[in-house]
Parts: sequence; structure tokens; C-alpha cells
Amino acid sequence: MDISLSGRQISAFKTFPEFSKLTIEDKHAYEVIINDFPPVAEISFASLLTWWNFLDSCSVSQLNGNLIISYWLPGDEKNSGLSLVGTQNVDDSICTVFDYLREQKEPVRFVHVPEFVVGCMKYPELFTYISEPDYDEGVYAISNFYPLKRATKHVHSKIEKFLSKVEEKQVSVRSLDFRLKANRDLLLECSNRWYKKGTINDIAKIDREAFKTVMTHAEALDIENVCLYIDDELAGFQLYQTPADKRYIIATFIKVDYSIPGLFEYMLHICAKRFGEQGATYINFEQDLGIPRLRAEKLALGPINYFRKYTIEPAS
Repeated sequence: MDISLSGRQISAFKTFPEFSKLTIEDKHAYEVIINDFPPVAEISFASLLTWWNFLDSCSVSQLNGNLIISYWLPGDEKNSGLSLVGTQNVDDSICTVFDYLREQKEPVRFVHVPEFVVGCMKYPELFTYISEPDYDEGVYAISNFYPLKRATKHVHSKIEKFLSKVEEKQVSVRSLDFRLKANRDLLLECSNRWYKKGTINDIAKIDREAFKTVMTHAEALDIENVCLYIDDELAGFQLYQTPADKRYIIATFIKVDYSIPGLFEYMLHICAKRFGEQGATYINFEQDLGIPRLRAEKLALGPINYFRKYTIEPAS
């Protein structure tokens, strides 16, 4: 598959208004395009193929050297639609797509447009911007969680509680080889067993479906993991991506045994240690989808910034 980046033409994908279905085989071609952009989880290849690919619906096209991404979830028209990812001729690209949407009698708007795209507009007054707080991605400093003496008060107190509960037990950390089906099955089984309404393990039905997908394709998607064992029994795990910008980690699925107080915060602590040793400074913990308990938990962890997103419509 040839990829010509001269003038940022993307020969790997069809040109708008035609779309190419995104498949596992497109990973390299797609990542060559986005590697220069901020590590926004929503535009990562792994996120598109897991969160936004129900019924094989995820598709992309290219326009003026930018990507047009089709975000669609069955039954969720409010958060579905086209998005723009890129920094070239942004205004012209938006107008071209808006004209097409008018012709098709579709809602004239973009959804989930990253802030860095908005910053490249030459004539922002032509458009209306609606913030999407449910889809903003929280960015956290490694030092919020590790070392313990520098951790936030909230995290520190929870970790102290956890350590007091397990002081007589053996706690160990390891990474599992996702080439082995037995390891993938173990995480699936534990995720189902730990599922409980009202906890961070209970995000939404889409979360459970996306997790099954990421376990099926974990190796191909370059999904990495940190697993916590207590007395040789798996008690929690964090799945993550390492983007092109090595200052960041994109932390995706975290699942823990919620019968153990403070385990969630201790998972954050030991993962931050691992990420720091890899040279990372920041963790992108993704969006909270507007779920109250998840938003409260993430706010308590002390975000230092956000990767913000917008719905864009024509100016009134």
C-alpha cells in the first residue's frame, strides 16, 4: 500500500465523498498520517477499531491532506457523524463537507473535532463551536500518582488504605503476553467477574463490547498491559497504548477487583511508575462520556489539562 505524503495526499484511502472501510491492515497507513498530531485517544487507530467499529462501521476518507472520519454508533445519532482530523486547508475542507451534507439533506455539522484542528482555522468566524465536555480527554501528570510522596492527597490516602489491607500478602506486577489466548481469556474472565454496577468497572454496555474487541485484536493493535497480582491471583489490570509522542501514555481500559479498598488508586500508582520508567510524563485517561461517577473519579485524580473536542456547525 503506497502512502504519498507530498502535499499530505493520502493515497491509502479514498478521496471524499468516497470512504474506505478501516481494517486492521490499515494500521500503518493510518498512523503515518496521525503521528504528527497530539496524542488524542479518539483519533488513535486502536480506539477507532474498538469503540467506533460496531457492525464494521468505521470508515475514513481524505480531503486536502486531512482525514474525514465517520463516527457512528447504532442508536446514538446525537454523538454520531463526520469529523475532521488535520491541519491543512481546514476551512476549505469544512466547507466542502458541509456543502455535501446539505446536498444529502444530512445534519450540517462535524462532531468530535479535536482542538488542534480548530486552532488551524483561518476564518473561525464562519463557524459555530459547541464544546463536548463528555468527550474531552483528561491529561494527568505522572507525578499525580508516583512517587507516593508527590501523589495527590486523594490518591495518597487511598493507597495507604490499600497497603494496610495487604501488608501480609505478596503483591507483584507483571505484563502478560497477548499472543497467548489463555492470557486474553484471563482478562476477559476477570473483567466479567469484577463487573458490578456503580463502580468504575461499570461504564456502559459499549465498554464491555469494546473490551471484547480489544482483547481479540490486542496484539495487532499494539495494546500493552500492566497486571497486578495479590498472592499470585490477578487483582487488576491496565491496558494502554504508546503513541508516537513518547511523553504520553494513552490509558484505555482499567479493571480492578473492587472488593479490595484502594486497589484502583494503587493500580494508578504502579502503572505510573511503569510509564515513568518508559520515559512518559503524562497520561491521557480519555473521556468520561458524561457518566457522573466516572467524571467525579477522574476529577478527584487532578487533571492538569484536557484534549478538548467540539461540534462545529455553520455560523448562524
